[in-house]
Amino acid sequence: MDKSDVGVVGGKGANLGELMAAGFRVPDGFAVTADAFRRSADDLGPDLDPERMGKAVLAAGAAPEVRAAIAAAYRELGEDALVAVRSSATAEDSATTSFAGMNRTLTNVRGADAVVDAVVECWASLFAPRSVAYRDEHGLTDEPAIAVVVQRMVQSERSGVMFTADPVTGHTDRVVVEAAFGLGEVVVSGAVEPDTYVLAKAGPTVESVRVGAQTHKIALGADGERRIDLPADESARRVLTEAEAVELARTGLAIERHYGVPQDIEWAIADGATWIVQTRPITTVDTGEPLVSGLAASPGVAAGRVRVLASPADAHRFGDGDVLVARMTDPDWVPLLRRAAAVVTDEGGSTCHAAIVARELRVPCVVGTRRATTALRDGAVVTVDGAAGTVTAATAPPPNPPCA
Repeated sequence: MDKSDVGVVGGKGANLGELMAAGFRVPDGFAVTADAFRRSADDLGPDLDPERMGKAVLAAGAAPEVRAAIAAAYRELGEDALVAVRSSATAEDSATTSFAGMNRTLTNVRGADAVVDAVVECWASLFAPRSVAYRDEHGLTDEPAIAVVVQRMVQSERSGVMFTADPVTGHTDRVVVEAAFGLGEVVVSGAVEPDTYVLAKAGPTVESVRVGAQTHKIALGADGERRIDLPADESARRVLTEAEAVELARTGLAIERHYGVPQDIEWAIADGATWIVQTRPITTVDTGEPLVSGLAASPGVAAGRVRVLASPADAHRFGDGDVLVARMTDPDWVPLLRRAAAVVTDEGGSTCHAAIVARELRVPCVVGTRRATTALRDGAVVTVDGAAGTVTAATAPPPNPPCA
C-alpha cells in the first residue's frame, strides 16, 4: 500500500505504507481495510443516528470472515505479539483534516481475539460525538468509513512529535521537535510538558532548546503500560542530545522531501533505533503549489521579501534578508548576495556564478526558473527551498521590515 490507497486503508495506513516503501524505518504491521468495516456493518441499517450506530457496531462485531483474516494477519507478527491498534479513517491525515485524536487508538494489545475486539472499538469510535462533530465542522458529508492499522509496539525509551515547519508561526525554514521520556502518548495527550527543540533547516542546526517539566513517563511492563514518576534530577534532564535532535530533523526533512509538503511526524527511539510511527501533512500551514520552480543550486530553506532587481545599481531597493530575484548575476552582484536570504534567477545552471557564490556563502539558491522576474511579485513574502529548487508563498512575514 502507498499514499494513493487512502480510500482502502485510510490516511494513516496509506502514509505508513508509503514510508515503508520509501525505505523509512516503520514498525511491522498490517491494515484492516475500510471494506472490512463496510462488510461487517452492512446489515446495521443506514438510518441509525450516530450514537445508536456506534453501539450497533460494537454489538455486531466483525463479520466471521473478517475476524478470521485479522487473526491470521496478527499471527504472522507472532503468536503473542504486543501491538497498537490505530484508527485510520478514509478522510484522515489529509492536507486539510488530521482527525488528530478523534478516533480510537488502543496500545499494548496482545492476542488475536483482543486485536479483533480492539479493531471493532476503532470502528465504533467513528460514530463518537467528537468524531461526528469534527466531520460536521469540516463539512465532510460522505458516508464515513474507517480502516484500522495494527502495528507492532515500539518499546519507546523516548518519543515525541516533529513538525517540519513551525505550526504556530507558519515559518517553513524551521523544524520543531517535541520530545518526552517513555511512550509518546504523554506528548500527544498533553499529559506532560515536553522538551522543545527548534532547528534551522539549513544544516540542520539547533537554534534553541527548552527543557520541559516532565513529572512522569509511561513505559511498557509485563502487564502493559505503567506510569513511572520521575525524580527531580531526571525530570530536569534533556530528552535529546544535540546530535540526536539534528539526526531526527534530517529524517523529518527527508520525509518532507518525499512528500513535497511540511509534515507532522510521530517518532519513537528504542535500543538506539529511531522509528516513524505516523506522518501526515501539517494542516495549519498553507504552503501551496510552487510559484516558480527551477534547478536546485544551493541547499537550504529561507523566507524573505521578493526584490526583483534589473542590475546591481538597484541595490538601494534591497534590504538585508530580502530574496534577490534577477535575470542572472555576475561578480558585481556579490555585495547583494552576501545580504540576501536567498537568490532566485531566470537563467543559469548549477555551475553558473550565482550558484557557485551562493553555495560558498551558504545562501539558498534556485536558478534556471525561466520566469522568476515576471512571476514573482516585488515585495511578496516567499520561501525558497534551494535543495528542492522551488519558490512558494510564505505564510508569515520574515522578521526584517519591507524595504521602501
